[in-house]
Amino acid sequence: MAAEAINPQAQIEWGENQTPYSAQFDDFYYSTDSGLAEADYIFLQHNLIAERLSAMASSAQKSARLGSFCIAETGFGTGLNFLTTLLHWLQMAQVQSAPNLHFISFEKYPLSAEDLRQAHAAFPVLSELSDLLIERYPLRLPGWHDVWLFEGQVRLTLWFGDVLKGMPEFNLKVDAWYLDGFTPSRNPDMWQPELYKQMARLSHLETTFATFTAAGHVRRGLEAAGFDVKKDVGFGQKRELCFGKLLHERSYSPKWPWFSRVPPLQNASNLNVCVVGAGLSGAPVAYQLANMGMRVTVLDAQPEPDWEHPSHNAEQASANLAGAVHPLVTADWNLRSEFYLKGFETTLKWLQPWLEAGEVQGSLDGLMQLAVDQTQLQRLQDAFRRVGLPEDFAVWCDAEQASEMLGMKTDYAGAFFPKGGWIEPQSVVKKCLSHENITVHWQHSVEQLIQDEASSSLPPTWQILTDKQALKADVVVLCTGALSDDLNDQFGLPIRPVKGQVSHFSVEDQVELPKMAVTHKGYTCPCRLQQDKLTGKWIAGVTGATFEAPDRSFDMSDASHEENITQLTDALQVAPIEHLDLMQGKIGFRPTTPDHLPIVGAMADSAWVKEAYYSQSHTHAVFRYPSQKYQTGLFVSNGHGARGLMSVFLAAEMIAADILGSTQVLPMFLADACHPERFRVRFWRSAKRHSKKQG
Repeated sequence: MAAEAINPQAQIEWGENQTPYSAQFDDFYYSTDSGLAEADYIFLQHNLIAERLSAMASSAQKSARLGSFCIAETGFGTGLNFLTTLLHWLQMAQVQSAPNLHFISFEKYPLSAEDLRQAHAAFPVLSELSDLLIERYPLRLPGWHDVWLFEGQVRLTLWFGDVLKGMPEFNLKVDAWYLDGFTPSRNPDMWQPELYKQMARLSHLETTFATFTAAGHVRRGLEAAGFDVKKDVGFGQKRELCFGKLLHERSYSPKWPWFSRVPPLQNASNLNVCVVGAGLSGAPVAYQLANMGMRVTVLDAQPEPDWEHPSHNAEQASANLAGAVHPLVTADWNLRSEFYLKGFETTLKWLQPWLEAGEVQGSLDGLMQLAVDQTQLQRLQDAFRRVGLPEDFAVWCDAEQASEMLGMKTDYAGAFFPKGGWIEPQSVVKKCLSHENITVHWQHSVEQLIQDEASSSLPPTWQILTDKQALKADVVVLCTGALSDDLNDQFGLPIRPVKGQVSHFSVEDQVELPKMAVTHKGYTCPCRLQQDKLTGKWIAGVTGATFEAPDRSFDMSDASHEENITQLTDALQVAPIEHLDLMQGKIGFRPTTPDHLPIVGAMADSAWVKEAYYSQSHTHAVFRYPSQKYQTGLFVSNGHGARGLMSVFLAAEMIAADILGSTQVLPMFLADACHPERFRVRFWRSAKRHSKKQG
């Protein structure tokens, strides 16, 4: 039996007036009379969108706080409701200050960009907004995708997948619901009591809703969940519609109290922040917080790098000449695939403008992943078959096609990622640390962190004691990497350093390199042309990298060079490479974790956690445990391993959102999977731990 598709796509036909028609649900996406008028009448007018946005703007003039308005929708479809709302928001923003808009929408069967364009063509007034949306329309892959418009004032969050699986992953308050989707009789899987319960969980007493249907079971379900339901004249051929607001707000326990979200810090935009570590994990955190107006001090034990010649920085953790940028593809599209897809999208959002401006070095014009063994081949083939990878994300290539694209012979098929490529990590670090709100102290080794006592009016602050001076900060973010054993151990971070050696190719070696970045058992990339300090040769490319735990020496070996070259020549038909004893390279240490996901977020209060959880039985009902208590102002971003370029920018946004208390950037199950306390929680709740205790 064929496996069920993980990522089903919309099957579109075109009916009267070029109105899109769903073959799956035997129904039109919107009224054949006027979809634009329908969206405005049902959803905007019955949720009082224009009036509420205007009231928020007027209130903001008095309080100097503009705020944000959140709309959630079931059934993104053609995006017509979103574009209609965006049009009203834009018209308002042109005459007065408008609150930020966060529009969340769930869609199990996403349309292609081409189908969106064809549907929008019937509404010329939307043409510019349609072009903007389609230009940034996300990859049609399962999970959470963010689209930012109008310099961050508008955020569109799309959940591609089942709405009843997506809604529990949100932890925010919605101001208005667009309860859309195909008619209940043709889409019964969505119109369930659980839908209305989740709506209520995500609502407050001012939250409104509107829907095109007045079906009895829909009204009763909404009323049972705490909504006041009223009826009005429907649109077009629909006799009646429903609208209303939440009457009874209920308290809800977090799904996992030990992973409950950290409270935001007071006066966050004026905080003094200390980031410990100026490498690839710390620099983006510093940049993100500095960009939000915070004053950031970065401490690093190493001397300032030679920014123009990364090959000279023998012990700089982020000084590899090139790193591969590509998503993680699995046949079952598991948790790690979803996390690294979100990380990949965030990486592109950060790096593409910098590349275009010449502010970082690299290329995101494509990467080839070769399936060099049967396991990789089967995984990639299953992913293309089951997940339905879209062509703007990945293209299957046989060996002949791969050879042509790489410009050299290979016997292996694989996946071409059009948006992948390579980046010089140190150029990213340099760009981030050049922000005007950042001060960097090199050769400052942090010896101790001490949290001062809070007063009745002020939260606690941190003393950071280094070998050079003592500093104070409201917030500390630990980005210490692989080799900071003292700090990692002090805060219980299970970081395991894994040594890796990369080999460099020089122009003088006359080694043929592929036209683009390629991964095999390792990776091979071109790099920015630069002169090697020891040999005087001009470095043009890199290949690697070995995995040599638990070795911690910075000594390179001919054996590791040979391993790297063997991986390359097994994958590509490269002429024999001589004089390995003269080859140069780079040693680095990957900070890895037991579950191969980074550690990102707020640090728990270790003494409180021990008393509240670990000294208690693990068998109580979850709601009986208190919500997590955190050490005020202490965060971490570490354990990014070999995929740091696909996670460090996302981690920076996660930490900034927690400090500010802004809307989450990941679904809860992915944020929980990166939580700093997850390893101790798993041990506490595991049968293995309790069997040991009993023994």
